[in-house]
Amino acid sequence: MEDRDSVTWNSMVAGYVANGLDMESFKVFHHMGLDGAKLTQSTYASVIKLCANTKELGFAKQIHCQVLKNGIGFDHNISTGLMGTYSKCNEMDNASKIFSMMHDKNVVPCTAMIAGYLQNGKMDQAVNLFTQMNKEGVRPNNFTYSIILTANSIVSPFQVHAQIIKTNYDRYSSVGTALLDAFVKLGNVNEAAKVFELIDEKDIVAWSAMLAGYAHVGDTEGAVRIFRWLAAEGVKPNEFTFSSVINASAASAAAVEQGKQFHAFSIKSRLNNALCVSSALVTMYARKGNIESANEVFKRQGERDLVSWNSMISGYAQHGHGKKAHEVFREMQRNNMEMDGITFIGVITACTHTGLVDEGQQYFDIMVKDHHINPTMEHYSCLIDLYSRAGMLEKAMDIINMMPFAASATMWRTILAACRVHRNLDLGKQAGEKLISLQPQDSAAYVLLSNMYAAAGHWQERAEVRKLMDERNVKKEAGYSWIEVKNKTYSFLAGDRSHPLSVRIYSKLEDLSTRLRDAGYQPDTNHVLQDVDDEHKEAILSQHSERLAIAFGLLATPAGVPLQIFKNLRVCGDCHTVIKLISTIEKRDIVVRDTNRFHHFKEGSCSCGDYW
Repeated sequence: MEDRDSVTWNSMVAGYVANGLDMESFKVFHHMGLDGAKLTQSTYASVIKLCANTKELGFAKQIHCQVLKNGIGFDHNISTGLMGTYSKCNEMDNASKIFSMMHDKNVVPCTAMIAGYLQNGKMDQAVNLFTQMNKEGVRPNNFTYSIILTANSIVSPFQVHAQIIKTNYDRYSSVGTALLDAFVKLGNVNEAAKVFELIDEKDIVAWSAMLAGYAHVGDTEGAVRIFRWLAAEGVKPNEFTFSSVINASAASAAAVEQGKQFHAFSIKSRLNNALCVSSALVTMYARKGNIESANEVFKRQGERDLVSWNSMISGYAQHGHGKKAHEVFREMQRNNMEMDGITFIGVITACTHTGLVDEGQQYFDIMVKDHHINPTMEHYSCLIDLYSRAGMLEKAMDIINMMPFAASATMWRTILAACRVHRNLDLGKQAGEKLISLQPQDSAAYVLLSNMYAAAGHWQERAEVRKLMDERNVKKEAGYSWIEVKNKTYSFLAGDRSHPLSVRIYSKLEDLSTRLRDAGYQPDTNHVLQDVDDEHKEAILSQHSERLAIAFGLLATPAGVPLQIFKNLRVCGDCHTVIKLISTIEKRDIVVRDTNRFHHFKEGSCSCGDYW
């Protein structure tokens, strides 16, 4: 190298460090020593920052010795830099020693020390130092507030919000973003939105944080509103923005087209192949009933994270494709992919929905013995569901009796539902009583129990359950279905006549009834759990909410276009039979998403194989 003075050397080191060129920085520093250039306090500060970036603890300690030897070890910038380096290298004792020896503990070293405590999981010490700063009159700056708000498990954002407002730091993007994120983690998205509004210059991090906040609480409309707002402001979305808004769309029961639009937008922005975006797309399509599109995105992923694998397994499970779920699981095994509890919930659920009882138990055993994952309440719930649906109620009860914790309401609800299907009145009564004791205001417990009695013709017992509901003022959840047509969602209740096209809808139902009978359909009035005559029962069946939604869909969409219906309750057996026939006589693919799973009706058959 040519001769250079100390200023040039020092400038080169600082420049390389500032631009993240770590290896080049080390080389220049090495050549400085060979060249005999004088090291200044600025040089040491740059090199200490370099040690922090690269976590070169041994080299940092050498520099520490040098600065002490040269008499500049107590320089403010150098001391603060060394504290940061030791903190990043998990040497908090050394960082605390330097901090305790500093004479001027102003906001900069205090903030560095708080950051160090938080990096090393020492939440209490960080909060204590923040409190001490305030007592001693050291005013926090925007960096201090941004950092301390990450300790939201100990520090409530409400505690520091007023303090931040007094200093106007809430208008800083970094502080505002940290504050709104803290509120979001508490589930208080309304307070987060107020903070967001006050940020003067909203950067993409702030926009993404607010959007993610709405997604976190399942507020699809809020997330979409923020996305449209940022687009109108000319802010360019990044991969995290797209990931959040797509996840928000996935959480919505409807909004099928909306998710597709965001997919198209991500393609235009050339961000659709970003891992967090493609994983969100897999989840979104699987939850929206389009498992084929989910698989297309999954296959195109150059890199897959655990979210993608789990979403694909769970998606296939919910759509009744048990074998495909197993194939994805085996592919994970071949690729030596890490699995977690969610992976096994997905694959056991796939067995549950396809009646593969032995295989489901085997996956549970693999999880425990091979992957050493401790079963959670949800894993045991999956096993109980697996055996209950197969009518193996004794085995399901064995699992409840051997679990290390008390059975949940979900488990008893599963048992009760299976008892109704398999006509086990004694166990059903026991399960119903357990469920009502756990959730006395949940209508599902009473409805399932009364339906079980009704199916068995025990009308007196049914009446007693209904009377108990009335005495406790428990209201039955109304069954409704909805369909999205041209980005608008239409909802229907059983027997609903409020829709503007009600006359045409019921006329369509009459036409379908005639054609269904010609095709050999006989109403199964066992699914009407009311003590009325058969003719009235048939009329009740013909006006179930899913049939109204399908009739409307047939009227409102062109011939051959697939229909997708969402239902808040389990589809009844008679409607299941009817929809299979409609898919044939109308030549339509129909997807129905009920509380349990997706049913894909095509050419007279259903993906569930009549096992649900």
